[in-house]
Amino acid sequence: MRVILFVILLSLLGCNPTPEIPDPKKVPTGKGKIYGTLNDRKQQCQLVKVERSNDLQGAWSCIYDHPKSDVHDVVTVGESNMCPNMVFCDLR
Repeated sequence: MRVILFVILLSLLGCNPTPEIPDPKKVPTGKGKIYGTLNDRKQQCQLVKVERSNDLQGAWSCIYDHPKSDVHDVVTVGESNMCPNMVFCDLR
C-alpha cells in the first residue's frame, strides 16, 4: 500500500514543471519606446488660432506658428479647449 501511494505522489509531484519566470526586458509594458533621435524636438511653437477642421466633422484644428518656416503646424483635436498654448514642433 505504501509503495503504491509513494508512486502516485512521486508521479503527481514529478510531472508539474516549475513555472518559468518571464524576462522583464521582454514583457510588453504597453508603452511605446522610440530609440534614437527621432523624437528629439527642442523647438517650441506657439498657438496662433483655433478653427473648425476641414478634414473631420466635429473636430477642431489647433494652428501653431513655426519659428523657422512660413508653413504653420496643425494639430487636430476633438474639442476646441484641448489645444495647448505651446507644443514642440518638428525640425525643419
